[in-house]
Amino acid sequence: MTRWYAERKQDYYYKEAKKKGYRARSAFKLIQIQNRYRILKKGCIVIDLGASPGGWSQVASKYASKVIAVDLQPMQPLEKVIFLKGDMTKDETIEKIKEYVKEKEVDVVISDASPNITGNYDLDQARSVWLCQNALKIAKKFLKEGGNFVCKIFEGEDYPNFLHEVRKNFRMVKPHCPKASRKKSSEIYIIAKGYKTNKLN
Repeated sequence: MTRWYAERKQDYYYKEAKKKGYRARSAFKLIQIQNRYRILKKGCIVIDLGASPGGWSQVASKYASKVIAVDLQPMQPLEKVIFLKGDMTKDETIEKIKEYVKEKEVDVVISDASPNITGNYDLDQARSVWLCQNALKIAKKFLKEGGNFVCKIFEGEDYPNFLHEVRKNFRMVKPHCPKASRKKSSEIYIIAKGYKTNKLN
């Protein structure tokens, strides 16, 4: 048994996820974000990017009338969740999303997407920002006025510029580190509320 696997088996949130039927320990990150920032409301329409194996979609579906989940990896079916297998950075995936929701119809866009880790932190961080930029592009296309956006990003050189870009588009923006994030992790979540469809840049 590898050390990583042994540590994971001892992880509190890993064990809680198993106990409560969540597909991933990351479900608790969204639960903690929701408890603090109330980004999800009853009956909302949600796009979940980087969704597989479905932990965030499980949490979102407790509130949403519809969740559009997108990932390159397959995902087992969930009630109220439409799964689209595709690359969130590609235009054809955006066209697939359009088959299920109209532009300016979505209440919340969430992204827990993470790059394939290479071990080169500068490269991994740059790829993380690239995913976030694409998540923001999708948010700007589909979010209605006042909509909410959450994305995971690795802190580093490109982080402040991206945070500034999000601030131009939303009324309230907060970087947040949920308790369920691993202590050694450099990930941080950007919580953005109140999308401005008619902003002045």
